[in-house]
Amino acid sequence: MLIFFVGMSGVFVGAIITIVSIGLRASFEERKEYRRRDLEHFVKEIESLNLLNKKINEILQKRDIYIDKTVHFLSVDDCYISIDDFIYLESFSAQNNFYLPTYLIDVFFQKIIHRKVIITPDEVASIGGNTYKGGRVILENFSEELLSIIEDKKRQMKRLTNQPIYYFSRK
Repeated sequence: MLIFFVGMSGVFVGAIITIVSIGLRASFEERKEYRRRDLEHFVKEIESLNLLNKKINEILQKRDIYIDKTVHFLSVDDCYISIDDFIYLESFSAQNNFYLPTYLIDVFFQKIIHRKVIITPDEVASIGGNTYKGGRVILENFSEELLSIIEDKKRQMKRLTNQPIYYFSRK
């Protein structure tokens, strides 16, 4: 009878050790998966911000192309944004709303729309876009803010990558 109890206690101790080790391994895998999803989210945020910044820089470079058209740039700070580019910016920000800083995008669109130069619809159709008085400064500041956010996200991602994963929770 003593051998039976000793054997059963060994089975129970082994079962408890197995259950604890499986629980620790499952929690470790869960933390690892959570970190992988966080890193993927950071990568998608950085990619979205880079694409938006690239489009902003393309818009800033178009001044030389459209300077000969009927758009009269009154100063160096004026900016031309074609209808296609403006629609692209709005649709891109709507599609990537989860990855972009919403407040920053909303403030950008509010600032740029208030700078729109009023011209006749015929002129808008003929040149294919609008001129924004002082829009170049707004676009450049927006691009700089995007670059600073990208650098911040990269630092956060690097910090998260270098942070070790433990079997036991350390918070």
